[in-house]
Amino acid sequence: MLRSVWWALAVATLAFTAWNGLSLTMFDVSMACSKIGEGGSYHCDDRAIDVLGVWPLVAVGLLLATPPAVAAIAMRQWVSWLAVATLVVLLIAGVVFVTHDSYLNLLVLALPMAVIGSVSATFQRTSLGGGGRKVS
Repeated sequence: MLRSVWWALAVATLAFTAWNGLSLTMFDVSMACSKIGEGGSYHCDDRAIDVLGVWPLVAVGLLLATPPAVAAIAMRQWVSWLAVATLVVLLIAGVVFVTHDSYLNLLVLALPMAVIGSVSATFQRTSLGGGGRKVS
């Protein structure tokens, strides 16, 4: 059950990132556009993927999808908590770099992911080593 939660987070993140890549304009990702209504070498109504390119979007999607995917593969409680910590660090990076003209503002998606991940990690049971037998 918990493995499916982690996989759902990874897949939903990739879908959300792809959807944003197709729908965001520079007005959505540029502070210059949202403050003064004009950008440097682009118009604020240009599609963000046309101005910034696809590879930064792919990188942000992979940054967000990798921690839950690793937690789903490993299924260890300490790996799950490490994934939650990584998502919190990504959230902080998204808040710090919100003023840059980039897709890094999508990193705020790490907040609900970290909340769901922490609930999942809390209810994850640790397994006994050695096949589950206790040797005395």
